[in-house]
Order: sequence, then structure tokens, then C-alpha cells
Amino acid sequence: MIVRRVLVLALVVSPLMASAQRRGTRSNFDEMIASSPIGLKLSNRDVEEMNPVRLLVDKRKDLQLTDDQLKALKEMDGKVREQNKPHLKVLDSLRSAMRPRAGADAEMERVRAMVTREEVVGVVRVIRGNYDAALNEALALLDATQAPKADELLKKQAAKAEETLNENMGGGRSGMGGGRRGRPPA
Repeated sequence: MIVRRVLVLALVVSPLMASAQRRGTRSNFDEMIASSPIGLKLSNRDVEEMNPVRLLVDKRKDLQLTDDQLKALKEMDGKVREQNKPHLKVLDSLRSAMRPRAGADAEMERVRAMVTREEVVGVVRVIRGNYDAALNEALALLDATQAPKADELLKKQAAKAEETLNENMGGGRSGMGGGRRGRPPA
């Protein structure tokens, strides 16, 4: 059984190596990982861009925030960033764990990648839960004229976040939707 897998692997890899040698280029392992269906392309920056409080701070002029509102939102943003720091470190570790290991059993790699992907989903859910809690506090600071504009901005951010998750977590529904205001239903 193992000999058969090695032979199949050799038949698949040999033409790829020969093709790369003919072109005079070396294979870029990181590009291969990124194009792999089991590789994780979701970056910490992608997740940080889902922070709705940061969006409100960044759009302070559009929302016409007062100095007191801006100060409070910046404090909330700093608090949620600190709260998510350890989770982002875990995400880094999981990204490394998702990389295929050369010479490993293909079935074991597939199972390992699936388990690691589920761990990534859990970490991203925790981070987004922290964002949702901070957003609830932030929305309470807005007045009646600011809330509709904020809701519009948050809906756009939520749609972009779902698209990012779907693209960088292997396609399909990410299963990480939530009840945050402005987020499309799961």
C-alpha cells in the first residue's frame, strides 16, 4: 500500500519537477502552499481588518464623531486589540501547522489539515466575538444621525469579511457568520 502511494506520488511529482527544470526556475514552496486547497491563506491582517471599532475610528470624518466619541472608540479599539493578541498568535501557529509536510502520508495530511482548519475557525470565531462585544459598546456611543451611516459602513465591512473568509479558508460558507449588526445572515 505504501509502495503504491510512493509510486503514485512519484508519477505526479516527476513531470512537475521536469517542467520546472526546463523553464530554469525553482519551485516556490510558499506559492505551492498558497495554491493548495489545504493551505491557509487567511492572514492576521485579514482578521484585523474585520474589526468594526477600528472601521468606525477610521471613518471618523464620515461619521462626524465628536472628540469624546473618538477618544472612547480609540480606547475600545486598543482594548479589543490587546484582547485578541494571543488569539492572533495562535492563528500564526495554526497557519504554520496547515502547511503540508513533505513525505507525509496523504490521508494523514488531509485529516491533520481538516482538524487544524476547524481550530482556525474556532479562533476566528473568538476574535469576531470580541469584535461583536466591542461593537455593541461602540454603537451605544453614536447618535441618531451617525447610526445609519455606521450601519451602512458595517454592512460593507461584513460583506467583505465574509468574502475574505470564504476565499482564504478554502471556499464555500465559512460557517463563521454571526449576529453582528450589519452582518448578512449565516
